[in-house]
Amino acid sequence: MTLVVSGTKQEIIITEEDGCFTIEMADTAHKAPMPAAVLVSPVPASAAVREPVQEEEQAADTLPPSLQPFDDALYKRLVLLRKALATANEVPPYLIFHDKTLREMVDKMPTNMQDMGHISGVGQAKLEKYGPVFLDVINGADA
Repeated sequence: MTLVVSGTKQEIIITEEDGCFTIEMADTAHKAPMPAAVLVSPVPASAAVREPVQEEEQAADTLPPSLQPFDDALYKRLVLLRKALATANEVPPYLIFHDKTLREMVDKMPTNMQDMGHISGVGQAKLEKYGPVFLDVINGADA
């Protein structure tokens, strides 16, 4: 996955390869590269997710959303995207979206702008400004 986030003063490029994230930043005013940081995936490769058995799949389908399995990897990608957007726009991450909003995105898995607009904490302005890039991550367009 490669994601480019452009802010008023910085451009951030996030690349994921084999579970590792690389963040590259450039000063957009001077186009000077800034130091890059590498984030290692918090889930080691040895901790592979096992395939659920048929009974677990059926049970998960009948559980209320609050008890459904949580996609921790997607949540962490959304947190990383939020941090990149916040850094690029020089604002605290919670001004992009609160943690609760990111969790609801993972729970509801919106597939379009209308679905995204029904997420608590996603108003019209944030929907227009951040909706498309968050939808790309949620729906795997960046994979």
